[in-house]
Amino acid sequence: MRSGPIACLDQRGHGDSDADVTADFSLAACARDVLSLLDTLAWPRAVIVGHSWGAGVALRFAADFPERTSACVLIDGGLWGPRDLGDRAVVRETLRPPTLGLPEEELWSLVRSGDLGPYWSDELQAALQRTFVLDDQGLMRTRIGMDRHMAVLDGLLDADPPRDLALINESETPMWVMSAEPRPVTQDSPWTGARDQAVASIMHRPRVTTLRMVGAIHDVPLQWPDLVAGTLDTVVTTEGAR
Repeated sequence: MRSGPIACLDQRGHGDSDADVTADFSLAACARDVLSLLDTLAWPRAVIVGHSWGAGVALRFAADFPERTSACVLIDGGLWGPRDLGDRAVVRETLRPPTLGLPEEELWSLVRSGDLGPYWSDELQAALQRTFVLDDQGLMRTRIGMDRHMAVLDGLLDADPPRDLALINESETPMWVMSAEPRPVTQDSPWTGARDQAVASIMHRPRVTTLRMVGAIHDVPLQWPDLVAGTLDTVVTTEGAR
């Protein structure tokens, strides 16, 4: 990217964050973390970008702190999520991840066999490396761990996008929505239905730009990093000109 300085924070429980399972993983708390970062950097305003869970945080930040938001960019999330998939208890169990403990080579072989396989590179593996830790048995496990993963999920289940959108409309904060739409489309998928309904609901709203990325997977920043970076450059340039 070419458009000014960039700051990227490790969200609670991720990367080098030391937040334990007792921390507040609500979107409101995570949005306040972003505010603290801007205050520390002495940045009066910024384009706030989030992917997946981060998109929910970005949406909440734009709603709660419009005076600090130049624009809000949601990458495949924020407006839709686990809360749209049905009964909360059922969703929690469905999205509970398996307890991972694999030898390193077996882990990477498993990851390469998934959606990211066609885009695999040493750079991509290096980007994913920090999401895992090597335990004292020589097995790779997720850095976030089961308990913090479920706490993050609960925060997403408590999200309230209509509330956030109403506040963003009041402040007229520009919003860009990037929707990853894999092929082939599963028409009867609850996730697909929630995504399509959410995107359709904002098409008429002022100051909203929607990019429907057909062929993109959920991890589109890893799949097509140049496309995502170029789009963010466009956001900064466009909203700065306004």
